Amino acid sequence: MCTVSDSADLAPNETLVIIPDIHNKHQIAEEIIDMEEPDMVVFLGDYFDGFGDTVEDAANTAKWLNKSLDHGNRIHLIGNHDLSYMTYNQNLKCSGYSADKHAAIKSQNVKWDKLRMFYWVDDWLCTHAGLTDKFYRQQKINESDSIQKIIECSKRDLENIHDPDYKHAFFQVGFSRGGNSPVGGTVWCHYDEFEDIPGVKQIFGHTRSDHIRHKKTENSEHYCIDTVLNHYAVYQAGVMKIKARYAA
Repeated sequence: MCTVSDSADLAPNETLVIIPDIHNKHQIAEEIIDMEEPDMVVFLGDYFDGFGDTVEDAANTAKWLNKSLDHGNRIHLIGNHDLSYMTYNQNLKCSGYSADKHAAIKSQNVKWDKLRMFYWVDDWLCTHAGLTDKFYRQQKINESDSIQKIIECSKRDLENIHDPDYKHAFFQVGFSRGGNSPVGGTVWCHYDEFEDIPGVKQIFGHTRSDHIRHKKTENSEHYCIDTVLNHYAVYQAGVMKIKARYAA
């Protein structure tokens, strides 16, 4: 279903941890990693911006991100807040952005080319905000187009990130987030817009809540795990589990 570079290759006894939106709280992410000692880690994006954050916060997060990107067992996805600092394309700015923070992040020479739009953990699709069925159907040209064919198109959007005239479908913002599209793409889809794609399992963040959102049907399943790092996911031997950072 997926290429080696876009999917995890885990042995049955190996563990993978999925960490949602960080928003400068990289110390907490490292605490989770130290606690779980996983073989692989997938970050779901949104490394930057926070409530009342400073230029120093942005610079420190950029330093951490560069170090984290050098780990061979870590996958870093792109969130909408990261797009703001990957380019000067005004069409891709979002709340929390500031020119001073942009300059501080740029000074750290972040290895942006190592970030990805999606990642597969066996048959679980990992994105920042989720691939909703309406967006999936919107992007299909032929009825036979597979989800892999569609999601691969997100790489093309990333390649054209600096072009303000390019239609960045996967970066589009839905009405519920103040955008001009019926639904958001995989970095902007609000949970209220999300609809499962039949036959697909997904895990994503982006829409903050104080609790995990989970739905399972006969042929689809999803988790939305952005709870301000109070939860994260652990995958081992074909089983996806959600853990609380502080046990009740």
